[in-house]
Amino acid sequence: MEKKNGLLTAALLATVLFMGGCSSEDSEMGTPAQSGSPISFSVADVQSRTRTVYEDRLQINWVENDEIGICSPSDNVLPSVEGEPKTATYKVTTLNADDHPHHAKIEASVQGTYLKWGNDLNAPAVFYGAYPAERIVTYPDENNAVFSMEYYTNQECKVSSSENGVYLTKPDMKNAYMMAKNELTPIGDHVLMAFDPIMTTPDITITAGSYEVGTGIIQPVTVTGVSIIMPKKLNSTDLNYKITGLTNGTFTTPRGELQDIADGQESVFIQIDNDGKKYVDLYEGESINLMAFLPPIPQLTGAKIQVHTLGTTFVIKVEEELKAQSRITIKLPNISAETIKPNDWISKLNAETPLKTMSIPAYVCQEKTENELKNIVDLFNKGVRAFDAEVFASNEGIVPIKKVIHSKFVGKIDSLLLDEKNQDEFVIVWVKNTLHAGGIECPNGWIDFPDKITNAKGKIILLETYSNEFYSVNSKIGEKALFSFSEKTADFKLTNSDWTALLNKEAVENQSIYNTIVSSKLQTGCTGIVTIPNAGIAFDDTYGDLLLQAIIDCNFKFKH
Repeated sequence: MEKKNGLLTAALLATVLFMGGCSSEDSEMGTPAQSGSPISFSVADVQSRTRTVYEDRLQINWVENDEIGICSPSDNVLPSVEGEPKTATYKVTTLNADDHPHHAKIEASVQGTYLKWGNDLNAPAVFYGAYPAERIVTYPDENNAVFSMEYYTNQECKVSSSENGVYLTKPDMKNAYMMAKNELTPIGDHVLMAFDPIMTTPDITITAGSYEVGTGIIQPVTVTGVSIIMPKKLNSTDLNYKITGLTNGTFTTPRGELQDIADGQESVFIQIDNDGKKYVDLYEGESINLMAFLPPIPQLTGAKIQVHTLGTTFVIKVEEELKAQSRITIKLPNISAETIKPNDWISKLNAETPLKTMSIPAYVCQEKTENELKNIVDLFNKGVRAFDAEVFASNEGIVPIKKVIHSKFVGKIDSLLLDEKNQDEFVIVWVKNTLHAGGIECPNGWIDFPDKITNAKGKIILLETYSNEFYSVNSKIGEKALFSFSEKTADFKLTNSDWTALLNKEAVENQSIYNTIVSSKLQTGCTGIVTIPNAGIAFDDTYGDLLLQAIIDCNFKFKH
C-alpha cells in the first residue's frame, strides 16, 4: 500500500485486482465458474469508498507487489494442491490493467498455489482476506472468523520532504491492516473482496519551541520518535481480529472487532528515518508529522503521547477518545537551562514490567572527585539509571575485611530519589565482589534486585559483580548479542538468574551499538544494562547522547 503526500488517506479507490486480464465487459462476473478452475479474486468498488475521514490528500493506493492473504472454509472451495490448507497469497502485478484506472492484475504469489472451485457450484462459498499477507499468523476457519496477525509496536516513519523546516513523513503501510469477507454463490469466476481498514491511526504533528541551553546559546531539540502509551493492551503478541459481517457496500462502521483485550499498559513507538539518520533536529517553529497504527481497541480513552528527545521528555494526555482517525497537534514548550525537566522515563512504563526485560543506560564512574559526583546528577537527569561505583568503593576493617561505598557517593545517589518528581524512578549501583569475608556493606535503605518496577520505585538497587568480564562490545556486535539472546551474560550476583549487560569501555564503540539498536526490526527483546562513555556530552561525535536515548527508547518500542 502507498500513502500519498505524507499523511494517511482514507480512500480505498475503486481498484480492481484480477488474476488474469480483464476488461470492463467481464469485470462484474467474468466467465462462468467451472469446477476445478482457479478462482479469480478482485478488490473493487464501483463508487467512492472512504477508509477514513481525512482530506483527499491522504490517499492510500495499491502498489505493485502488495500481497493479500485469502482463505475459504467452504466445502466447495479447494486448494490447488490436495491436502494443503485452503489459503493462498496473491500479489498485485500490474496497475491500471487494460488502460483502466480501476483495474489491476494480480496473480498467485507462489506459482501453483491458489484456490479453485470445487464440484458443488450451487452452494454459497465464504471468503476471508487480510492485508498484508506476510503478517498473517493464522486464518479463519469454519468455526472462527478470526485472523491472527503479527502486531508491530516498533514502527517507523520515513521523512519524505523537509521544506522550510516542515518534515512530512510516510509510515510503513504494512502496519495498516485491512480485512475483507464475502459470501456468494459462484455464478462467475470472479470473487469481489472489498477491504475494511481496521487500525486506529493517530496523526501527530510536533512543533518545537525554543531551546536555550545557556545565555544566548540556542540549540535544536533532537527528536528521536514518539510513543503512544495506551491504558489497554493486547493479551498476546499477536493481534486477533474477528470479522463479524460482509465488508461489501459503504464502509460506515467496522464489520469486525478486536479480540483478547487486557487491562494494563502498552506502548507503540514510532521511530524516525531521516535519510538514514534516526532523528530530526527541530529549531523553534519547525515541525514533524508522524503516524502510528494502533490496535483497534474500542473506547480508547486516557492514552498518552510521549515525545522522545535527547536529555528530556515531553508527555501529553489525550483527553478525547482515540478513534480510527485522530489528528493531534503537540507544541513543545520553550526550554531553558533552568526549566529543563529530568528525563524521568521509568515513570512512564507499566509498573508491572519485569526489570529483567528492561533496557537501562549505565555509566562507569571514572574518578573519586566532587566533579564526578556533579556529573552523576547530570547523567541521572538525562536518563542514566545505573552506575558502576567501583571507584567509590574501598576496603575497611581488619578482620573481617568488608567493602564499603564512599558516603559522599551514597548521599548523592540517595538525594536523587528524595526529589518528589523522581520518586517513581530507580537507580542501580554495582561494585565488584572481592570475596572478602566481610562482604559488601549495603547502605541504609538500599535493596536487592527486585522483580518488577513497582517494587523498585524510589529505591536504589545494589548489585555485586564477581567477574571483570561482561560480554564486551566489538565493532561488529550483532543484533542477537545485544538484545538478550547471547549465551554470555553478565556476572551479576542475582538470585536464580543472571541479567544481560554490555560493558562498553570505549567511546569509539558507541556508534556501533547505536546503529545496531536503531536499525533493528525486532518486536521483542531488551539490551539489559549498557554502559555508555560520554553519555552526558551533547552533540558528541562519539554518539554518547544518541546511544543513551536509543537505549531508553527500547523500553517503549519492544513488547515486554
